[in-house]
Amino acid sequence: MCVNDLESTRHFYKNIIGVEERRASQSSVHFNFYGCQLTFHEMKGYSAKSVQKKVEAEDVPVPHFGAALTFGEFENTKERLIAHGIKFIKQPHLRFIGKGHEQYVMFIKDPSGHGIEIKSFTKVSVGTWA
Repeated sequence: MCVNDLESTRHFYKNIIGVEERRASQSSVHFNFYGCQLTFHEMKGYSAKSVQKKVEAEDVPVPHFGAALTFGEFENTKERLIAHGIKFIKQPHLRFIGKGHEQYVMFIKDPSGHGIEIKSFTKVSVGTWA
């Protein structure tokens, strides 16, 4: 993925989100994003401008990527974001109540504007998609 500034991206993912940096060069950085490789390439002036789109009766940033975490990881990540003053695009909340894909969810954006969805399913195990 492209980012406009490598250092602000590195700070955001490593120090705010709390994921491990695995490798970097002068123009790219790679993270272990909850078990998946997430690679960013610096491209000055880049903006991942997204739009809000209704998805199952809720406006969310499109496009976006994310992670499904355990509830403990979800809560820890939420507290890290709050402690760093990160603005939520969608506040942490429980949605799809009573359905098989009931989940706690929050949406944020990184410094380049990429939409990020962080969730924790209540009725299915982590790694299982409802």
